[in-house]
Amino acid sequence: MLDRYRWLLLRERHGLLGSVLRFVRDASRDWILGVRAMTRLVANPQTQSCDFLLLQSMTKVIPLQRKRLLKDALVARGYSLVETALPEPGEMLRQRMLCKPPFPIPVRYFGYAAHAQWLVERYHPRVLLNDRNGSLYAPFLRLALNARQNLLVHLAHATTVESSRRLGMNDYDYYFLFGRSSLEALQKRTLRFGNSTAVLAGSHMIDNTYDLAPADPELRTILILGVGPDKEKEAGYKAAYELLRDWAREHSEYKVLFRAHPRSQAAFWRQVASEIPQLTVLSRDCHLADALQRASMVINIMSNAVIEAALARRPVISISVSGERDIFALQRFFGPGVASVDALQAQVSAAERGYRAAVEQSSDFAEYHLANGCAGLSSTLDALATLLERRTPPGDLQVIHSTVELAQC
Repeated sequence: MLDRYRWLLLRERHGLLGSVLRFVRDASRDWILGVRAMTRLVANPQTQSCDFLLLQSMTKVIPLQRKRLLKDALVARGYSLVETALPEPGEMLRQRMLCKPPFPIPVRYFGYAAHAQWLVERYHPRVLLNDRNGSLYAPFLRLALNARQNLLVHLAHATTVESSRRLGMNDYDYYFLFGRSSLEALQKRTLRFGNSTAVLAGSHMIDNTYDLAPADPELRTILILGVGPDKEKEAGYKAAYELLRDWAREHSEYKVLFRAHPRSQAAFWRQVASEIPQLTVLSRDCHLADALQRASMVINIMSNAVIEAALARRPVISISVSGERDIFALQRFFGPGVASVDALQAQVSAAERGYRAAVEQSSDFAEYHLANGCAGLSSTLDALATLLERRTPPGDLQVIHSTVELAQC
């Protein structure tokens, strides 16, 4: 069934011949990994036990500390937590991070299953917290954990409203989602592998630091949320940046703050800041909540941070990008995106005049995307605690079923 899922993923993007070639290539790589893994098994890995094992997608993600709030809160509640990451295949083989699975596995998937088994035998987690969307290790982690009556929980690290193919992986015991919009988006996906129970836990990256009072519209400070470095190269996003630069140049009565995406060097905006005195590029260590505290309004192009901005009771203005799908349903709550300097100023002025109504629009938007609002972290902690006690989490749980059996090739 996993082969069928991977074939269908390829067919979503490629023609028949292209899909066949890629499928054979991937199968060959997996088969070689499986054969090599069979020669590098360990019988009794060094072990430790923990309540939670946080499994990151790669080692370089760990220093970014994106799960710091959650980790600190779990430890503060007295739980034991270990953080690790999926290794590269070469390292996995060199370090012999492989144990024989107790169930039959095709050679193609033996490497995945053997590493999943090693993780479970090495750390003995009661709950494994998975971070990586679309991981092919997930089905085998679930099998290895369930054999010991333990659980696999996937923690969404953003809303799942985007069209990424990785979101088709759905083979978890519990899938902790940000909110209603994420659930609806997953239910609408035509291709899903595996079944999971969705928990509308909210965001584990949000606590009461975002519970801000509405700002004074007379503050006239605009926060621009930057996009990722890949999007910054695209023509539509370049045009959006240029529109905002031109607006800032014409309206010196507003102070403008730019918050870069964590992976962006913000070269465009650093140049703009050298030309426009009232524009500031915020430092990398400036927390989003602190940036929102300083702002009276937020301009969004395409950033998940718009949800936190709305939660913090800041009016939101959306910039139109040609050809981009409105994945956050911004038009539903804030109206059409602006595409000119004059239209942007008209929106800013309208929000200032009707500031209370604009704040209410933001609150409605945040409620749609984020269950439990600013209590997302505590809600996630409570749900995880119930799982450790082998109880079902509270709330409106929804089973998300596999569609692989029904999907057409």
